[in-house]
Amino acid sequence: MGNSRWTSFRVSWRETDLWVAIDKQHYRREAEQFAMDRILHYREILDGHIIHHPEFHDSLTPVVAPGGVHPLITAMSDAALAAGTGPMSAVAGAVAEFVCRDLLGEYEADEVIIENGGDVFMKLTAPASVAVHAGNSPLSEKIALQVTAQDTPLALCCSSGTVGHSLSFGMADACMIACHSGALADAFATACCNEVKNGDDVYRVTEKALEQPKIFSAVIIAGKNVGLGGNIEIKIV
Repeated sequence: MGNSRWTSFRVSWRETDLWVAIDKQHYRREAEQFAMDRILHYREILDGHIIHHPEFHDSLTPVVAPGGVHPLITAMSDAALAAGTGPMSAVAGAVAEFVCRDLLGEYEADEVIIENGGDVFMKLTAPASVAVHAGNSPLSEKIALQVTAQDTPLALCCSSGTVGHSLSFGMADACMIACHSGALADAFATACCNEVKNGDDVYRVTEKALEQPKIFSAVIIAGKNVGLGGNIEIKIV
């Protein structure tokens, strides 16, 4: 994803590592500290909830959040219920969305993009191309989603059984899912990746993903096998 029209920076704390891009017209240097403060804010909310509900962190199956909790917790819980995964499968996508929306509001920005460990949430005013990284697959960086302004706000979340340190029970090199919700895209990406046990599973899992009305596009890669489809234009590079 080129960034000629944006100013970008990185902020990180513990497991959260954000690449942030803001359109140059609305970028302010203090946005970097603001983004860090929002990371700390949401991590404090999450850590506080886990202290009282440790199963929210440890469970590999859905956990229903009690009433009255912060919307971040609710979003993660609802996404896990929809995808059939544990709540922490949604954390990176959820944090990306919440920080992105905070930056949009604080700086009245036209465009903000947040990438958090392979999970992206964005609001655009012009098209952008997002390539799919798939580790050692020969298709890595060869497939890109052409996201338009009308597609956004949008989450593009990617899970892998061969790249990175996140827990996965599958062997897909990349499973990218597009939804309007960051938490939902992240949880569904995890769930789909878990189902890919061999190259032949790619096509079945892709078709199953695209049956979900809240999934707008899916790209699943395992070695030389790829399944893709949905409402967002896909370009072969």
